[in-house]
Amino acid sequence: MKARLRSAPAYDESRSLRANLEASVDALTCFTEDARTEALDAFVYRFPQSVVGDGVNRLARLVRTLVEVLFVRDPVDPRVPARRDILAPSWRLSFAGVDYFAPVFSPVYGKEHSRYTHGVSDSVFVLMQPNSSFHSRLGTRSAKIRGNIRARFAEAGRPYPSPELEAHKFVLPLDPEDKPVAWYDLPPFPQERIVERGLMAS
Repeated sequence: MKARLRSAPAYDESRSLRANLEASVDALTCFTEDARTEALDAFVYRFPQSVVGDGVNRLARLVRTLVEVLFVRDPVDPRVPARRDILAPSWRLSFAGVDYFAPVFSPVYGKEHSRYTHGVSDSVFVLMQPNSSFHSRLGTRSAKIRGNIRARFAEAGRPYPSPELEAHKFVLPLDPEDKPVAWYDLPPFPQERIVERGLMAS
């Protein structure tokens, strides 16, 4: 079965990262409204590698900025990201009333990594996967199927870690044994800052 995807508007390099993210909100809102009834699987963001930059910390700042923009522009529950909420065991990335899983794929990850981009060297991808996609695809055998998926990744030499906290599943470290990437503790890209102080409330 093929995945059913939609994508964010093409990245406009004449505009800031924040402006591009804000320009995607309407499309993501429409996707969110249609995802359950049309069995859509993911909303794909593509960012030029040259804009995001190299290294896991840059990916972390990308996620930090993405979460910030989506929270502030949420049509159902506009809010500012709060560190204490993000680190709660029950926290999920929610937009327009729907919970999302948002894994990041980047050329910074090598061939042995589960977030490898398979030869694509000029782009970073964020897949916004609604929970409805997992439920429709996996059904009542969710735990078993997820376990089988992780086993296949490991057999292929790309172990797929499953951190305890949801927030730690978005940006993975280069080495699965390294500590989780704390994207919520990093500042957004400087030109993307919404307010000068107190953006990540504790």
